[in-house]
Amino acid sequence: MATKLQKFFNRVGLALYCLLCLATAAGAEAPGMDKIARVRDALGDVRFIAYTPTTFSVINDRIKAATATGIEQDLTRLRPDFSGLITYSCANGGELVPEIAARLGFRAIILGIWDPTSATEMAAAVTVTRRFPKLVIGIAVGNETLLAKRLPWPVLRQAMAQARSALPGVAVTTSEPFHYYLGMAIANEPPDFLATQDFLLPNVHPVTQPWFAGSSLETQVDFVVQVVTKLAARTDKPILVKESGLPSGPAALGFTPQRQARFWRLLTTRLAPDRSRAIAFFEAFDQPWKAENSRSEFGLHPEEGYWGLYDGQGRAKPALLQLRKQ
Repeated sequence: MATKLQKFFNRVGLALYCLLCLATAAGAEAPGMDKIARVRDALGDVRFIAYTPTTFSVINDRIKAATATGIEQDLTRLRPDFSGLITYSCANGGELVPEIAARLGFRAIILGIWDPTSATEMAAAVTVTRRFPKLVIGIAVGNETLLAKRLPWPVLRQAMAQARSALPGVAVTTSEPFHYYLGMAIANEPPDFLATQDFLLPNVHPVTQPWFAGSSLETQVDFVVQVVTKLAARTDKPILVKESGLPSGPAALGFTPQRQARFWRLLTTRLAPDRSRAIAFFEAFDQPWKAENSRSEFGLHPEEGYWGLYDGQGRAKPALLQLRKQ
């Protein structure tokens, strides 16, 4: 989800904000439960899906905020098949998700903060987490922030520390492509990158690899499995792959709903979830606006609009129909 949302958020002094958070920090921790244990329990028992509201969009830098009605319709569709959500933002309607999810019986949320420098968004994340301390088990500060060069590592790290101070009972992490986690030179991984996170939430996309074109589904799935295996050997922290999979279109680029379904069948067969590692499904609904919106940061990728397990009208794709049979 590559956008320029940070230009639209209120940038005020985070230091003053954090003093306020610390002064009222009570209530964020679920009684009697260690924050890492909560993540581990969810990995073994909750089926997560990455979720962006269908009523949200960013077109020509103009934000259309998600609506409560739209979110409720989305989550009503998702709930029979998924019990956990990973969100990307706690602004522009994203802050409404936990309350609606709680009402519909979702069991766990990893709450995203899109702009780590926005005190307004940080405050919203703190507020809803305190309201729903048993539901929000993690805070993801930023998504591919380093990859897109939106912020330098020291600023992102400080924002994570501020979230942790405000919400001491909630696990804090960020989300970047897998090579940031494996000490690969191409990523210029900060030396304290893994140490700064309570659990790991990497993105592992075969489609972005130079060898992807013409490779078999088995090779693509094996790549994801090998990345998770290598990462597990490097850390004992819980690992939840936030993004993986294949888009279902456009067909002209070789992406089809049937190929997407076969990828997920193979991957879920090879990587059954447990308390140490799991795969979230990416993503809930097709978002056609993303193809153009991501151009400025990552170039034009028409497939960006087709990652959903549901299409833009909320209809289940073959990948989801297959999942229901497993």
